[in-house]
Amino acid sequence: MIRQKALLILAVYAILAVIVLGITAIRALILNPNPRIVILMKSDEYWALRALQREAESHDGTKDTLKRLAVMYGDADKELVRMMDRIFQNYRKYTGISEKEARELLSAQETAELMADLQKLYEETGDAETLAKLNAPAYGYRISRLQAARRAIEAELDKLAAGEEKAGSGQLVKAYDDSYYKTMYDALPEFPGAPVVPLSQNVISQAIQNPWKGENYSSRVWKNRSVLASEGGKIIDAGVTAGKSIQQMTAELSDLMNIGAYAAARLIRTEVNRMHNDAALQSYKAMGVKEYTYIATLDMRTCSVCGALDLKVFEVAEAKTGVNLPPMHPNDRCTIAPKIPGANDGGSRTARDPGTGRNYRVPEDMTYSEWRKSISEKYGADSLEMAQKKYWNRKADAAQLKDLKKVLGKDAPKDLAELQQWKYNEPEKWKRIKGFYAYKQKYPSAGIEHYDIYHELQTLGISKGIVLPPEKVSSYILEDTKAKDPAHIMKRMSERHITDDDVHSYVNKALVMFDQWKGARKLFCSSEGATVVTKQGDDWIAKTAMSKFDFDEDAEKILEVIRKYVK
Repeated sequence: MIRQKALLILAVYAILAVIVLGITAIRALILNPNPRIVILMKSDEYWALRALQREAESHDGTKDTLKRLAVMYGDADKELVRMMDRIFQNYRKYTGISEKEARELLSAQETAELMADLQKLYEETGDAETLAKLNAPAYGYRISRLQAARRAIEAELDKLAAGEEKAGSGQLVKAYDDSYYKTMYDALPEFPGAPVVPLSQNVISQAIQNPWKGENYSSRVWKNRSVLASEGGKIIDAGVTAGKSIQQMTAELSDLMNIGAYAAARLIRTEVNRMHNDAALQSYKAMGVKEYTYIATLDMRTCSVCGALDLKVFEVAEAKTGVNLPPMHPNDRCTIAPKIPGANDGGSRTARDPGTGRNYRVPEDMTYSEWRKSISEKYGADSLEMAQKKYWNRKADAAQLKDLKKVLGKDAPKDLAELQQWKYNEPEKWKRIKGFYAYKQKYPSAGIEHYDIYHELQTLGISKGIVLPPEKVSSYILEDTKAKDPAHIMKRMSERHITDDDVHSYVNKALVMFDQWKGARKLFCSSEGATVVTKQGDDWIAKTAMSKFDFDEDAEKILEVIRKYVK
């Protein structure tokens, strides 16, 4: 029966191939009637290309499973929210106390002591509300509610993991079956007389159960489940202790489930790659193929481990997953191609230029290391490394850009390209924007010019406070009496020939304001002079003032820096 299935599958593939090749041949003859050009490509490039196509097909077949996993995790998230709400609402219902009081009981670190205090209070007052709390058995409820929440998480994750394992295993069986027969179909014409060896379901089952890097698919699914359960328990424990609302705790649980969903998707993609390559290897063994070529993709996503293995030839008998057979790591895209004796050379393969993002052709025997070297020579080694960083970090950088725009507005990088240019190629610009981001979070009214002034003054060793845009304040000048004006501002103003109008003008025409004493003192600096005011009750009192003619060396430097950034 199995042999008949294998022959039937190969027959279907053969019919489809004849149709496709026939159409291709006719089209070629119409375009150019010279029949010599209608040939089958049998170079090493051909086998590498077919291997990459088959690997892509295996992942295309995974899309439905990935959608199912996303739905399963979404449903589990909703169910956890429902159960947590029921558990904690029931606690409040059955104890007869407020939610706030319930959470105080739940979060009590020494419940026995609490109960003793309540008992003493009831004996002293006879208060009915205190008696209700005692009858609620806080200790027992604390334990039972937390345990119920943990059990609910455990049960839901058990159901989720079982469903994930079932859906994933089904996809892995399909991926293995397809890859085995498609690989055999591709290579059999090169091995006349090779037997068509049917694929046993026992072989597939064993392949699924085989571990790589210490664990197989099932154990990884349940390991992820255990991590989610542990972290979910921590969320509940910490939330109850901190007195968080049900909504806050369930929101954190939802974030955790999103992480779990990503891990599940990554796992199935990795395992499909493993099954695809293992099936190809088994097909090689059945046909008598002795060697295979490791095929990596020539782009910036390829890691150094896979890049070092690119185009290396290995014995089929010595293949070992995670060593010389993909996957080497999660989300691996590498594959293998049969090493066919007598295959033509001189073809080409596709690579992607990290600078333009466009595909181009390179010699088929160019290894990943050689390609990296050629790109380094074209762009420079540093540029190449930056290009790789930009690619790998694009999602995180996009999220960072969104945050920067929210805080900095027009002063943020205008787009992802500009952010990555600053971040990876212009460290001074990036340092500036990061510094301004932290500055503006503390002082929302500040513009980038205020941060620049503050930063440059700090560099010069001059510290006059936090630089901000000037505020509109009405300040008063006290009478020149020892009781009211211990600083004797009137006397100093007279000595400096400064009028009341000058004092207020320096404030009203200030270019910047230095915030001092946590906002209780402000220094206003204008091109004509400076005024210091302090907070006394609800009033601002002018404490000192000086014209530009009275500026000392530091004051002159301060004004010079201010004028660089504020006109």
